[in-house]
Amino acid sequence: MVQVYRNPVRAGLTRLYHYERFSPEWLATTLSEQMVYCSNPANLNDPWDCKPCFDDRSFQIGDFLAFLAETTDTPPSDVQRLASDVPVNEQLAQFSDANLAYISKLRIYCLTADPCSTLMWSHYAENHQGICLEFRTDNNVLFGYCAQQVLYCSEYPKWVPQDLSENATKMILTKAKDWYYEKEFRLIAASEVGETSPLKLHGDHLRIPPDALEAVIVGCQGDYEAVRKTVNEHAPGLPVKRAVRTPNHYSLTIEDMARR
Repeated sequence: MVQVYRNPVRAGLTRLYHYERFSPEWLATTLSEQMVYCSNPANLNDPWDCKPCFDDRSFQIGDFLAFLAETTDTPPSDVQRLASDVPVNEQLAQFSDANLAYISKLRIYCLTADPCSTLMWSHYAENHQGICLEFRTDNNVLFGYCAQQVLYCSEYPKWVPQDLSENATKMILTKAKDWYYEKEFRLIAASEVGETSPLKLHGDHLRIPPDALEAVIVGCQGDYEAVRKTVNEHAPGLPVKRAVRTPNHYSLTIEDMARR
């Protein structure tokens, strides 16, 4: 079955959220310079995430030799000789390392459809002391169409080098089903794309469209006044909301403090 990577518009989402610790400097950069910091895939907390390994479970030596001949521009006879000199598992490991080196040049910005996840507030927002950025998806290309939905699998995919071109995106958008609760979407940014691309990197940052940031949400154990002060200084008028513990339930709700 063909797997489809939905963007937020196709998924029917009008908002996406990004959890982070509260750093006045980082937040000021986001608000005043309209830029967000993107993560290095090599530093993600999931040891399998963005670290694909090629293996021989669905490996066909004929296809692999043809792939080597095509990608190395080496005569078939020489490819056959090279292939016989180096064990297949070693060659696959070398391809895995080279692929990982390429992926490490990219940067990703992780988003979710859920602003009320207790686990995500705990893991990514300093035990509910951090913040969550709320972005609109219905008024800009970056968050509406460039963000792609992560797929969750119960079994590790069977990656092979000869399918690299068609699986390049899949390798960055596939995670173990243990992470399903995150309901994640990703922006995959690169420095090598054209200057007009919404996914063009500027150092380790990505420019966000004007009016894409809808609100800043403060964790239920965060310093609301400190966050509000930073927001008022750099983006007056931007709503500052708060995650609140629901009385007598293990759940959170988001309150718009201006409407209280």
